[in-house]
Amino acid sequence: MSVGPVLAGIGLALLARIGSSGNYITEVLPAVVVFGLGLAVTVAPLTATALAAAPAQHAGIASAVNNAVARAAGLIAVAMMPAAAGITGAAYLHPEEFSAGFRMAAFISAGICLVGGAIAAVTIRNPRPAAVPARPSEPQLYCGLDAPPLQDARNQAAR
Repeated sequence: MSVGPVLAGIGLALLARIGSSGNYITEVLPAVVVFGLGLAVTVAPLTATALAAAPAQHAGIASAVNNAVARAAGLIAVAMMPAAAGITGAAYLHPEEFSAGFRMAAFISAGICLVGGAIAAVTIRNPRPAAVPARPSEPQLYCGLDAPPLQDARNQAAR
């Protein structure tokens, strides 16, 4: 959970190199590839953690909350970043001013990602896996719809 935000931050910082006469292959593509790799390394474990934190019967609700939080955070970031970077309504009419605001927004975003990666590195710890108790030698039947193993009448009566 710390490597992904750092990679995304590096990709965002690379976006600040883009100039008015920039080349897509040398300036844009490397930044987007590194940023995309950082997102891929971040989003998959984050989603898996959010879904694993909820019981199986509430997986749909956990997924909906995860998606809603991600969308709301994206909307807030898009709404606040121009103001934080000093981009005003008039900046869109002046390419130099807009370009400077874009670079500032890229650096602010990169800094936030790097801080997030550092916080994750310091605070998130993976628990050691619990020892799995020995199972009886009887074959277990599994149902793909219910997820937990089905128990036959003998096992249910013994419990």
